[in-house]
Amino acid sequence: PRLLSQFFFADERVTRVVAEINGLDAELDPQQYLVLLNQLHVSQAHLLAVLERIMEECIPTQRHSRDYLVKFPEELLVDNLGNHMLFAAECLLAGTFLDMEESDGAQLRPQARNLLCSLELVRTVLREQSLSQPNSYPEPVRTVLIQFDRLFAEFEL
Repeated sequence: PRLLSQFFFADERVTRVVAEINGLDAELDPQQYLVLLNQLHVSQAHLLAVLERIMEECIPTQRHSRDYLVKFPEELLVDNLGNHMLFAAECLLAGTFLDMEESDGAQLRPQARNLLCSLELVRTVLREQSLSQPNSYPEPVRTVLIQFDRLFAEFEL
């Protein structure tokens, strides 16, 4: 029931699926590749949902404002906007520009890099915290969560 324990297992699932994708030759088994991509999407969505709950518990008053979300279509907000943003950041970093001018993509690439680096730092810090003291959120944990929340909000905007 502890959020850090839930995070640990969600993070393990994402790591396991990524390792399976990296070890698979997509040309030899395209069907399995698609299955794994779907598993990655689902496991990342779960990881982000747990991370959101951790931030609500740990830094509720220090969260970055999300007032701009009223401008997004409702169907996008219901369908896990965070997971779409993570996918967009990964695509930008890989050099893929989705439905945007190349100059816009080049401008967003540093933000995407910062966001993904911050997510990796959060994952590392929370994994370590879940193994050492799963009932507390010391200042270093709070600091990386605040930074990640800010970068994520800036990327969404």
